[in-house]
Order: sequence, then structure tokens, then C-alpha cells
Amino acid sequence: MKLVLHGTVILALSILACCCQAQTGKDTLLWKWSADATHHNAVVQVACNGGTGTGVIIALDKTQTSESGKLGFCLTAYHVVADDNGKNEVAVTYRGGRKAKNCRVVAHDEQADVALIHVWIPAEVEPAKLAEKSVDGGDVLEFAGLGGGSDLSCCLRHFNAAASPPSSEQKIYADATLLAGDSGGPVFNANREVVGVISGGWFWYDGGVRSNGQDVGTTWPARASNLRPIQEIISKVDSTVTIMR
Repeated sequence: MKLVLHGTVILALSILACCCQAQTGKDTLLWKWSADATHHNAVVQVACNGGTGTGVIIALDKTQTSESGKLGFCLTAYHVVADDNGKNEVAVTYRGGRKAKNCRVVAHDEQADVALIHVWIPAEVEPAKLAEKSVDGGDVLEFAGLGGGSDLSCCLRHFNAAASPPSSEQKIYADATLLAGDSGGPVFNANREVVGVISGGWFWYDGGVRSNGQDVGTTWPARASNLRPIQEIISKVDSTVTIMR
């Protein structure tokens, strides 16, 4: 019994160490961390042409069904999937490790940097709710992303920041630092509703973040689409979309 317990403890410590290593920047003061919650299950990794970013499942397809799950839509940043060029080779990975391949970009806005992908969704994954009200200056927001090579299964980066000038109906800005790979991740409001999609930051700088002994590039300030561009690209396929409210 003691040997089994000892082995279990070692395994638990190994998993914990793996999670801590994957959570790049966990020990810095660059972010104010928010609590983990069920709405994070809708956050996914988006891969395209060798690059990876983040996305969020936002709606179901009311015109199609799947015996092994559901069909629906994923929001991400357009620059994450721009290299697909209509080849339908985008892949979406869920927190449980299941993957949807050959996903199709069905709508995008290059200037707003948002895109909508048609995807297969595991039965247990519920789409995140879409907000009805855009972000205003001073609103406290939650940014969620997979920057710095975070492990989707256990180490999603999710942190708080407040909207700041020059936020507008089109763009959200916040005095927060992002990592490569955060692009496409959702911005949640205080009600845990999707109100934006991370585009990235304006300036690269050394934020003192290190991973496996190497410096990790950071970008600041955080920039994201606001709700209006998201609503507009969803409206392009509105006849097939069931939005969660």
C-alpha cells in the first residue's frame, strides 16, 4: 500500500510540475489571474499551416448534425487562419485532446482581424455565450489564450485587465501583456460572455518572461476586436447559426 501511495504522489507531483512549466509566465506580475471556470471549456487551440493560435466555440449549426458530436462555429483572429487560403486545412483541438481537422473558414473581416470557422464539436463541449453589449472604457475583462506554448489540457492562460483608451466600437485596448499564441483567444465580460477576440499587441518588448531558460517575447498593450465586428461576421452566416444566450 505504501508503495502504491508513493507512486501516486510522484505521479501527481510530475503532473503538477508539467502544468507549471506549461503555464508560461505564471510567476510574473504581468497579469492579474482570474479563476478557472466552465466557460473555459469552449476555448480551443487553432492550428493553420504550421502556426497555432487560440479560438472559442461560439455557436451551433442548426442546419447540420453529427452522430459523434455537434457541428458549429469557432471564433478566432483572422491572421491565425489567413494562410489557409480556402484549403480547409485548419485544425481545432479541444481541452480533452479531441481534434477537428479540415475545418473551413466561412466568414472573416481582415481589418477587424476576426474569422469564423465551421467545426466539429465534441458532444460535451458547450459554446460560450455571446454578449449583447459592446465593451466600454473601464470595463473589467477576462482575456483567455494559449500564449507561450501553454498546455491546453491544464494550463490555459486567463487573466483580468480593464478596457482603456482608445477603445471603440471596433477595437478593445487594455493595459495588459500578451504572448505569441494568445491571438484569436476570447475576451469575456464580467458575465463570462464573449465580447471580443484577441488580435495581439502593438509593441514587442522584453517582459522578463522565461520558459525552459529562454526569454519569451511579449507584446503590449493588448488589442482585441470589440463585439460589433463579431456580430457582423456572424450575420454573414446567420441562417445556420444558433447563438447561445
